[in-house]
Amino acid sequence: MPFDAPFRLGPFTVDSGGRLSPGAPETAPAFLFRWRDRVIRARLAQATTGNGQLLLQAIIGRVPSTAGTPDETLRPRSFGLLRWLERTVPAAWRVRLLAGHWVWMEAETRIALPITATALITEIALFLLEVGPFLDLLDETGLTGPAAGAAAAR
Repeated sequence: MPFDAPFRLGPFTVDSGGRLSPGAPETAPAFLFRWRDRVIRARLAQATTGNGQLLLQAIIGRVPSTAGTPDETLRPRSFGLLRWLERTVPAAWRVRLLAGHWVWMEAETRIALPITATALITEIALFLLEVGPFLDLLDETGLTGPAAGAAAAR
């Protein structure tokens, strides 16, 4: 079945080459996926004509309570690790400690728009490969990924 390009596909506009752009300048198409027990939020925004931003956000861990562990050093070590993490992640990433002691990370990258679905998935995969060692370190030191109830902490 032939399509007359450009056409709308959900929140996207699809051009004659099958490339995606946000459907309206004021909207930013978004979707969720789960990776390594964390929910990743991906949002595609139009910055200027031909330029866009891919924003990836996730709760990547939680500072443990002193009530839940006999290890009295775990909580202070966790805060030390977070201070180190804030200085170590790439410049386009931000790490914050939320009120409920959830650890929030945002990563932003510039992309060319329109973008193919393959190129969009490639950008996301590159982020996942880069964030992997940080998640390993968090998991190994006790700042584990959120449980199912973490969505309520947002």
